[in-house]
Amino acid sequence: VIVTDSTGVTQTVTTDASGNYTATVPPGSTTVDVDETDADYPAGYVQSEGTDPATVTAVAGSDTSAGNDGYYQGGRITGHLYIDTNGNGTQDSGEPDLDSVDVIVTDSSGVTQTVTTDASGNYTATVPPGSTTVDIDETDADYPTGYTQTEGTDPTTVTAVAGSDTDAGNDGYYQSGTVTGHLYI
Repeated sequence: VIVTDSTGVTQTVTTDASGNYTATVPPGSTTVDVDETDADYPAGYVQSEGTDPATVTAVAGSDTSAGNDGYYQGGRITGHLYIDTNGNGTQDSGEPDLDSVDVIVTDSSGVTQTVTTDASGNYTATVPPGSTTVDIDETDADYPTGYTQTEGTDPTTVTAVAGSDTDAGNDGYYQSGTVTGHLYI
């Protein structure tokens, strides 16, 4: 943990076996920054509690807590959107991907994030492990209004697994047409 005190002096302290650290600093504004380049830092983990870096005001003769910093190993939710021009429920060669469409992801903690499909129609969201709901945003200007979904379920719920990718599947959309005619006697 890199601690910068009110005079600009920087020191590095190491957490003990219980995850605690202590730095002696003069009174005033002090910044505490967890060193993500440290070999013991949990690479691939996401901060779930605290703020990094954090700034606190050290008080003379007192202990000042910089708070807790918690981390979890996230899972990734992935999916794919496309236009199903022939309506067969499968993306065939030459059928276009749907890019720039917002996807609303609600994780197991109830936290919502919006991700957007890339040029290949793919989206990715990092979430904590557990039940996760993926909902294609039909109000997005890039959503194919008037199309019928031919593949996938919207919204869909999947279980995110720590340290793994979970596929929320493909969502294909087809624009139907009408056939008209006339009968008479």
